[in-house]
Amino acid sequence: MNRRTLAMVMLLPLLLTQAGCWDMKSIQDMNYLTALGVDYKDGHFVVYAQMLDFANVAKQEGPKTTAPSSVWTGQVEGETVGEAFDELYKTSQQRVFWGHVTSIVFSESALKRGIGAGLDGLLRYNETRYTQWVYGTRVPIDQIFGTTPFFGMSPLASILSQPIENYRQRSYIRPMKLYKFFVELREPGFTMLLPSLTIDKEVWKKDKRPDPKLSVDGVFALYDGKMTDWLEYDKLDGLRWLEDSTVRTPIILYMEGKPVGKISIVRPKSRIIPKAQNDKVRVSIQIECKAIVAEMLQNIDEATLKKEIAKVIRSQIEHTFAEGKKDAVDVYQVEHTLYRDHFRAWSRLTMNNSKRLQDYTLDSVEVAVDLAHTGMYKLRDIIHEY
Repeated sequence: MNRRTLAMVMLLPLLLTQAGCWDMKSIQDMNYLTALGVDYKDGHFVVYAQMLDFANVAKQEGPKTTAPSSVWTGQVEGETVGEAFDELYKTSQQRVFWGHVTSIVFSESALKRGIGAGLDGLLRYNETRYTQWVYGTRVPIDQIFGTTPFFGMSPLASILSQPIENYRQRSYIRPMKLYKFFVELREPGFTMLLPSLTIDKEVWKKDKRPDPKLSVDGVFALYDGKMTDWLEYDKLDGLRWLEDSTVRTPIILYMEGKPVGKISIVRPKSRIIPKAQNDKVRVSIQIECKAIVAEMLQNIDEATLKKEIAKVIRSQIEHTFAEGKKDAVDVYQVEHTLYRDHFRAWSRLTMNNSKRLQDYTLDSVEVAVDLAHTGMYKLRDIIHEY
């Protein structure tokens, strides 16, 4: 037996006693961030971090626990976002893992400061992904992170971390992923509409006591990376008709000032047609949609029903357009559409993107309604039955 073979025989027992992954960390030896927040106060960035007890997140066998899920919220300051996170590490006790972050929330003051400075320190770290949901808020971020969903479930079951199913059931203000955020942020002439989170303390009660829940109450309008204004929920009833992502959204029909029915509109398709005439831009909007009767309080013929649906949609589109113009917010992306379809006119009217497009008007709104079906029963059949 030569020396090499002898050495291998002697080392083999030692190798068999070693673990397979020497540099791996156990799950219990790490802290997992689930949400991040960025605020700006007195010339400093204030960074918030949310962590959860994952024992309440995974499915467990046996009786369901009624104890509320534990939530930890950290708050640190720094002249930059990166410096603030270094301060957070001082008290984190264990290694912090960023790969489970599901959402990023910016305060109103951080959006006014400029989104670039807040994002740069978050996205250069190699554990950060581009699939998080992004929000703005006008309430303290630590209160947002401390608001939990129903039944003691983890905050990962709230609209902060999982807004898409809620949006599919009632499409009104589109949730935004981080990658989509970056795409829209860099598009010339684009006004980004960032969902705004708030805490609703009025709707739900638990054992006759208020039980606050998260809600979307409007949008922050950002142009060229900076906030230009905030639009409340009631001003945005026409926005959903021009969103390609709208799945299902309701409208209430009124006749002679009284409600006569509820209609669900499914996957509307829209087209914006800007036309530049001298120094002005005139906009035409075309909408095609399918309508489903969800509730009907009066017997209305199909032609009248389609006419009334189109009337409501047209009115809401005009209302949101007017509110956007009043607040100098290009809600329907008229400037960006002009940039794509009529580049020369856009370049001339914006001085090659050195100023915003301001002189544009709504010329016409055409709505084509396809009444898909009227639900399970027709009103006259119900009346006849009783």
